[in-house]
Amino acid sequence: MHASTFRRAVTHALVMTILSSTIMTAGSTVPALAVEEAASSGAVISHKPHNISPHIKGRAELIVHTMQSVSGDLTRASTLLFVPDGQAPKGGWPVIAWAHGTTTPGNKLCAPSLTDELDGGLTKDGFNSDYQFEISTLVNAGYAVVAPDLEGLGEAATVPYPYFNASSLARSLISGVVAAHKVDGNLSKRYVAVGHSDGGHAVLGVEAYADEAPQLEYKGTVAIAPYTSIDAYVKELAQRAVANPDKASDYRLLQNFNVALMTTGLKVIDPSFQASSVMGPDLEAQLNEFTTRCSVPAIGGLSKAMAAKGATFDGFRQDWASDPKIAAFLAANDPAANPTFRLKKPTFISLGPDDAFVFLNTTRALVARLKADGAAVTYNDYPGTDHFTVIRAAQPDTMSFLKQLFAD
Repeated sequence: MHASTFRRAVTHALVMTILSSTIMTAGSTVPALAVEEAASSGAVISHKPHNISPHIKGRAELIVHTMQSVSGDLTRASTLLFVPDGQAPKGGWPVIAWAHGTTTPGNKLCAPSLTDELDGGLTKDGFNSDYQFEISTLVNAGYAVVAPDLEGLGEAATVPYPYFNASSLARSLISGVVAAHKVDGNLSKRYVAVGHSDGGHAVLGVEAYADEAPQLEYKGTVAIAPYTSIDAYVKELAQRAVANPDKASDYRLLQNFNVALMTTGLKVIDPSFQASSVMGPDLEAQLNEFTTRCSVPAIGGLSKAMAAKGATFDGFRQDWASDPKIAAFLAANDPAANPTFRLKKPTFISLGPDDAFVFLNTTRALVARLKADGAAVTYNDYPGTDHFTVIRAAQPDTMSFLKQLFAD
């Protein structure tokens, strides 16, 4: 079975509810799409100029458009479009679909379009994301950048954020590119997906859904510190805790954080899933508040709760990934958990060896498997860099790879 078919089959099998004509989100009632808005994915509902950093030599627009949600229905999504100054080259500005990392487990206001740094509050809360640097570098080099908030994020969102959902992430990016073409006629039909962290995970899935927009031409992928191999990551954290007992509490925090994220993502598409099947009551008690916070406060709140109980904190179950619903969720959405996952388009993957959120050996293992299956994957890691500093370190190679893709 092809990877895209497998993911779609599992995702649809997990979906338990269909959106009603009105949806409660963030404490307010949001009306369903009007008939004229529901014609197709990528239909433009509105667009307006958006504030832009002086570091970005271009203009920006905030587009509200339709996309196919995880329920199968169309929903509203928001996407930023950055267009370089000057006259577009022949064929139009080459397009980069930019996918951000984890800004929140579920609060729609932790969206890149709502923050000056374009990172949903990561920099403000202490994690210098360098997303503004990434976008400005791309725009200033002559690329139009399409930067979705993602399904469920942003002021226009009317559905919950389906965290880590591969189909949602891919369709957020693709529908954003489709909508951008309707707003600006000077864009090339050719595009590349570039993403960091969960955005790096997101772009690995675009290829499987690119044929849903046949008017576009998908050229390839750049995944920076891609957040994959979740089960293996959680297991390696346990090994590191044994080897480094002075850091055991930090590793335990990251284990619980990751299991909470996966549980949150699964419960969006399957509200009947019982969190108690993969975690104890102490971690489960944190989930409601966990989903209302941006990423850094979410980690902080979980850390505080764990510190209060110390070793008695009843968190994730060691066999959490063996739960049938979690296992199916990972198989549908994590390339490392899906033996049928394949890549055909040229792909560049970069990583920092000091990354605390994405580990070197699990990423190398995924790359090796993809290459063994015939994928055209270029991989590089950058000594002395971590989850965020790798963005700048890899930038020259990223730009060189993009130039090659668009030259073909």
